[in-house]
Amino acid sequence: MPELKIGSQGAEVLRFYDYFTRWAKSYANLLGKRDGYYGNDEARFTSELQRRLGLPITGRFGDVEANRTGYRWTGTATPPPAPVYRKIWLYSAPGSGGNWDQGPSFDLGNRCKDVLHINHQPISFQKGGYLGFMGGDPTYSYVDVTYDQYKSLEWLLDHNPDINDPDVELWFSGYSQSADGMEDALEILFGDGGFRIPKTGEVVGPGKYRHLRSRINGLVQFGNPSTKGTGIARKVRPAWLDALVRNVNYDNDFYAVALDAIRPPMYAIIVQAEMELPFFVHVLRLAARIIPDWLTFLPIGGMLGGIGGAFGPVAQLSVGAMTGLGGNPALGQLMGMAGGAGDTKVDDDLYNLLKPTGVLSNIPGLSTLIGALPGLQAHGNYPFDPVMMDRAYDHIAGFRR
Repeated sequence: MPELKIGSQGAEVLRFYDYFTRWAKSYANLLGKRDGYYGNDEARFTSELQRRLGLPITGRFGDVEANRTGYRWTGTATPPPAPVYRKIWLYSAPGSGGNWDQGPSFDLGNRCKDVLHINHQPISFQKGGYLGFMGGDPTYSYVDVTYDQYKSLEWLLDHNPDINDPDVELWFSGYSQSADGMEDALEILFGDGGFRIPKTGEVVGPGKYRHLRSRINGLVQFGNPSTKGTGIARKVRPAWLDALVRNVNYDNDFYAVALDAIRPPMYAIIVQAEMELPFFVHVLRLAARIIPDWLTFLPIGGMLGGIGGAFGPVAQLSVGAMTGLGGNPALGQLMGMAGGAGDTKVDDDLYNLLKPTGVLSNIPGLSTLIGALPGLQAHGNYPFDPVMMDRAYDHIAGFRR
C-alpha cells in the first residue's frame, strides 16, 4: 500500500503536488513550494485534507485519502478501491519524549487499522516530562505534558466525524507516561466529576462525554505507571475505568510494577519538576548521598568519608557493589549521566522532601530499588517484543460487544 509521509521524495510527490494544487485550490497554498520532497508543508496540507474529509489526522497520504479524492498512484488507471469503513476509532499516545508516530501504542493502532479496518488516530502533544531517555523540551514537566495530552485528545474527540453516531466505538492506548495521562484524560472527559487535574489543581465536574462512556471498548496500556495497586503513580481510578483497562506489563517493569515504598513518593515529586535527565538518574544521585553515609558505620566506612553526596568514582563503586549491578552496561551509562551537573535542584528537592518521611532510611529498600534497573530496560522493550504486541492486538481483535 503506497504512502507519502515526511521524508518521501521523487516523482510521486510531484504528481501529488500537481494534482492537489488543482483539486484543493482553496487551501493548496499549504503545500508550499514544488520541490519533489514531502516535508512539513505537505504534511500540514494533508492534515487539513484529512480534517475536511473526516479521516484520522496523521499528515500521511495513503490509499484511504487517494480513494476519497480520486487520486491515482503512478502506474494505476483508477483510484484505490474504497476501504472497509467502521465507526471504530483507536486513539494512541507515545511514551515520554516520543513523537506521535513512535512506540507500541502507535504500532498497535496501525496494525488494527491495516487488519481490522479500525480508524487509527494518533495523539500529538507537547514532548517532555522525562521518565526515559528520549527527547523533548525539559521545561515541560510530566504534568504539563499529560495536561496537553488531555487537551489534544479532547480536540480530536470534538472533531471526530462519528462522535454523535450512536454506533461509534472507542479504543484508547498509551505507553508509559502517556498511559497514565490517558487515564487522567478519560477521567476528565468521561468521568462523573471530582477528578483533580494534576497541573492546575482544578476539580472537574461531570465529563462532556460521560454519555458516551458505554461506547468505550477499552484501554490497552503498555508499561502503565497507573497500573492498579503496583504502578508507580499509585492512583486510584474509578471502578468504571478500572474495568476498561487491559495492562500489557512485564512483571519487572520499573514503572508499572513498583512494589517498594520508595518509588511512589519520589515519583510524586518528580512529575512536577522540569527535568533534563531520566527519573533513574535522580534515584542514583540520592543513593550516592545516602548509601555512602550508611556505609560509614561499616568497617570500610573510612574509605568513603568526605564524599559529601557527590557522584564521584567511590560513590559509583559503592552503589554498584551494594546493588549487585556493578558490571551492568546500562548502570554505567546512567552513572555517567548522574555524574553531570544538570537537574541538581530536583535532587535537592527530593532529598529534602523525602528524608523527613523516613523513606530514605530504608537502605536495603534503596539498594533493591537500584537493583530493579533491568526493569527500566524492560520498560523500553514493548515495541520490539512480538509476544507483548500480539497480546495487545489479540485483546482488540477478540473483542465483541
